[in-house]
Amino acid sequence: MRLGLLMTAASLAVAGCAGNGEGLDENGRPIDGGPVPLAPTFASIQQNVFTPICTGCHVGAQAPLGLRLDEASSYAMLVNAPSAEVPSLMRVRPGDPDGSYLLHKLQGSAAIGGRMPLGGPPLPQATIDVIRQWITDGAQQSVADAMPATLSAVSPTNAEILGKPPIELLVQASAELDTSRLQAGGVTLVASGHDGSFEEGNEVSINVMQVEVRSLDPTVLAILVPREQWTVDSYRFRIAGHDSEAITDRAGNVIDGDGDGAAGGDFVAYFELGGTL
Repeated sequence: MRLGLLMTAASLAVAGCAGNGEGLDENGRPIDGGPVPLAPTFASIQQNVFTPICTGCHVGAQAPLGLRLDEASSYAMLVNAPSAEVPSLMRVRPGDPDGSYLLHKLQGSAAIGGRMPLGGPPLPQATIDVIRQWITDGAQQSVADAMPATLSAVSPTNAEILGKPPIELLVQASAELDTSRLQAGGVTLVASGHDGSFEEGNEVSINVMQVEVRSLDPTVLAILVPREQWTVDSYRFRIAGHDSEAITDRAGNVIDGDGDGAAGGDFVAYFELGGTL
């Protein structure tokens, strides 16, 4: 469904209720949980643009250039993330819409490739202006307070099988983390030793890694590994949630790494690199 139809439907719904207020909550929003009116917020842009329009192509393992724009992935994939087509430009550079490659693609001004959405009608200028305003305002993502913070693997996703080495390992937290501890052994990557098991004692630690903080609140981490370090193997990626290496949020609370609702426990994700390097 195109954005124009979504906006029209939302307008009609509100207009139909305007006479007596029926069907609206105390803030004037539809009780039925309809679309969030398009506004310069990440949640609104996700619901009105990325999800209904962009995920027609940009979703799953086959997403063009690895750019997934589903709700679980889009923020980490966009904000302060280098464009695959023009690595000198960030897909979204907070505060700098003209330097954000996303807008180049939406406006049709990018030097490489076609205008997005590819093969479909361009977004209305009013919609592009809303996205521009979100970037101008700092490209923030409002998240619910989480105590303790949880983590999610954005790319590769847990148990994903890759045909080529990943450009980066991308992880998103539900809150702002204390990033000063990230280089102190709290982030590890291990290859299985070609047997798919991590209990045999022949595992190989990948020690040449760079941890890049893409966003602070919520914290988005990109772990960069030189291409020559990759081999065809199974991998275990870990962020510590226990002992002296435990990663904490800015208030000093240990992360809920294993997602059981309680502080503590490592965050662990597995993936496999197949094919021929």
